[in-house]
Amino acid sequence: MVKSLALITLDRGLAEDAAQDAFLQLYLHWREVPAMKDPAAWLYRVGMNRCKDYRRALRRGLRLVERLGRSTYDDLQNDPRERWSPEAGFLAILGPLPKRQRIAASLHYLAGFSTSEIAAAMSISEGAVGSHLHKARESLRKTLEREQWIGTS
Repeated sequence: MVKSLALITLDRGLAEDAAQDAFLQLYLHWREVPAMKDPAAWLYRVGMNRCKDYRRALRRGLRLVERLGRSTYDDLQNDPRERWSPEAGFLAILGPLPKRQRIAASLHYLAGFSTSEIAAAMSISEGAVGSHLHKARESLRKTLEREQWIGTS
């Protein structure tokens, strides 16, 4: 789940926090799990919602930092504790995709979700999921061809 959320948010720390919150919510709603149509999709939806909440809070914080001065923000960005993560390669490939394509591709290829599970997690139709996955594959194919990672056929 963390890997998928990291690819969606492009922020591993945020993804870890959101996943932890999602599992806490799962624990708190444990008695309701048997009645859920798709608990995994519910869990991912909670995780994605937490990411949105954190992003909103981050934007508010960045506006405050901007008011304090640019050097403060730069100091925060150059934190030496930041490390390369295994997701960095996936982020480089999936990061440029539009958000919904990135979410669908992450859930499908990395988390192993079916089209119906992705549809439930994203609150969209299965047809829309298929469209997002198709567009993501096409975009990635063009990028890989342009970068000469794969040959054109």
